[in-house]
Amino acid sequence: MPAISFLPFLQTVPLATRLLTLTLVLTTIAAFVLDAYVRQDSSDESVLGLNIPWLVLVPGVSWKYPWVLLTSGFVELSIVELVVSAITLPLACRYLERIWSARELVRFVIVTIVGSNVIAFGFSWLTYLVLGQMDAFEGLPYHGLSGLQVGFLVAFTQLIPEHQVQLFGRLKVRVKTLPGLYLLLSNVLVVLLGPSPYILVQFGFFVAWVYLRFFKLSEDGLSRGDRSETFAFQYWFPPPVRPYISKAANFVYSLAVRFKVVQAWDDAPSTGGSYAMLPGPGGARAEAERRRALALKALDARLASGSPAPGAAAPSAPPTASTSAVPSASAVPVPKPVSDKEEAKKEKE
Repeated sequence: MPAISFLPFLQTVPLATRLLTLTLVLTTIAAFVLDAYVRQDSSDESVLGLNIPWLVLVPGVSWKYPWVLLTSGFVELSIVELVVSAITLPLACRYLERIWSARELVRFVIVTIVGSNVIAFGFSWLTYLVLGQMDAFEGLPYHGLSGLQVGFLVAFTQLIPEHQVQLFGRLKVRVKTLPGLYLLLSNVLVVLLGPSPYILVQFGFFVAWVYLRFFKLSEDGLSRGDRSETFAFQYWFPPPVRPYISKAANFVYSLAVRFKVVQAWDDAPSTGGSYAMLPGPGGARAEAERRRALALKALDARLASGSPAPGAAAPSAPPTASTSAVPSASAVPVPKPVSDKEEAKKEKE
């Protein structure tokens, strides 16, 4: 029986992807062990995760431990959640790390996890102060990568919106429809099973979109965000409600610009403007070039991931246009210069 080795596969996984996946597995295992240890000492049969508020976000207690805004994202409280996250995290991170960079991937992960948990923290406090629900305040641990998972789908929608994926072996859907399906599923789960952790999907979607739309630094470092109209907020909603969403979004955007939360587009007035509109001709050309560069980089990453291992025999390929249609300088015959004597001799003949 041949030996099975995962080393060749691990060598194709980028460094940041490996570190993030390892962090997920180790943090989840530590949470299981520590929670079981605390339960053994206190004989407490409360909800899993409530005994470790310094590792999982419990809004009524975890305000003492600000680091849980990040660590809670890498803690899954069930085997099913761990398996799903351990599969989706390396697949998504591997693709994005090759296109963005390790630094940008880690920044996106941190921003999405921390941002969604901050909103969840504020939402729980607001629910407690307005409705007096103590369960949502001290009995609800927020955890897991559900907010980051929908953030990955938002990033894929920005990069490859028209790419088709096959679900359950039969159903083909475009990438740009996946965030909406995930949001719909999370809403159903919130109604049936409660807000944690499924409401993090809504928060993660919003945080990821805001970061990619307004704050993500371009590869050349000269601009931030994505100005394209197709990535505007109203296009995440059905066509009948888009005009109303656009008006509300533009109003919020103008307030954000006025209070200097976000930077106004170069072609928009300083008091705000329609962020959903395409920029001027120069900006549109720059945006098209940026998207073309991202598409080429994504194609290179896909070809690199499917390329044969070093030392393997490469399949024969037809000559490309750059090698067959355009001859090289060495292949073009250059006529030998003719001297005056040889030219006069030819005229006499």
